[in-house]
Amino acid sequence: MQLRMLYLKQEDVIKAGVLDFDAALKDIEEVFRMMAKGEVVMPPKVAMDLYFPDGSPKGHLVAMPAYIKSLGIAGIKWAAGFFKNPELYGLPHGMDIIVLSDPESGRPLAIMDGTLITAVRTGAVAGVGAKFLAPDGASVAALIGAGVVGRAAGLALCSAMRGLSEVKIYDLKEEKARRLVNELPVDARSVRSAEEAIRDSDIIITATTSHSQFVKLEWLKKDCLCIELGKNEFEDSVILNSGVLVVDYWEQIKARSWVSLTRLWRDGLLNESRIKSIIDVV
Repeated sequence: MQLRMLYLKQEDVIKAGVLDFDAALKDIEEVFRMMAKGEVVMPPKVAMDLYFPDGSPKGHLVAMPAYIKSLGIAGIKWAAGFFKNPELYGLPHGMDIIVLSDPESGRPLAIMDGTLITAVRTGAVAGVGAKFLAPDGASVAALIGAGVVGRAAGLALCSAMRGLSEVKIYDLKEEKARRLVNELPVDARSVRSAEEAIRDSDIIITATTSHSQFVKLEWLKKDCLCIELGKNEFEDSVILNSGVLVVDYWEQIKARSWVSLTRLWRDGLLNESRIKSIIDVV
């Protein structure tokens, strides 16, 4: 048998429909249901954290394998996240590739750009989470971070929550927030601070690369949904005072020592029994 392999650049991935958020939401929801049925094999991520000489985080490289039995496909994503790439090299913070293989023979089937796929997948998880966990009548959302992942989260949220009437967007770079305002299919506006965006919002999504927690408990409504995509944006008091804590895959998260939720659990401040999985609510 002659081995042939498909190679997809980012432009090819776009042509294949990666930016169809309605389809992405449907696919993510279906995969969560497959996970609940035990149809997905997803070993723990293998992460390699890298640091600058002064000990500050430089970035990470992560291997993420998975196999979906019912679809007959296996693959792995090799994900790079380097926080200072934009300012040091003019490169994106995240750059990923995906390799797909035939699970019967191990034959490589495709190598593709995974950067946009990662962003859309992450945004779609936020959208699915909002669909099932947002408070009744939720109509106002806050989006902190208007980068690639923030944009995907905003578009996915608008697809998942048709009742949204307003999205308030904040980014350290105001021009990025203003650009996203024009892309969302709802009434959206750029605001001057994270606090201004978050106060009186029913749904709060953070999608930043911040290493310092900045979202304060007193900014939040009593009944709201907080979705943390950047893993370190909410102060400990927000996490510890939450009525319900839901993650996509706890076994993966608790392997990352720098994630707020993991740190609180390891320090004995958060009982693991409080943490639920999204597959239990979808």
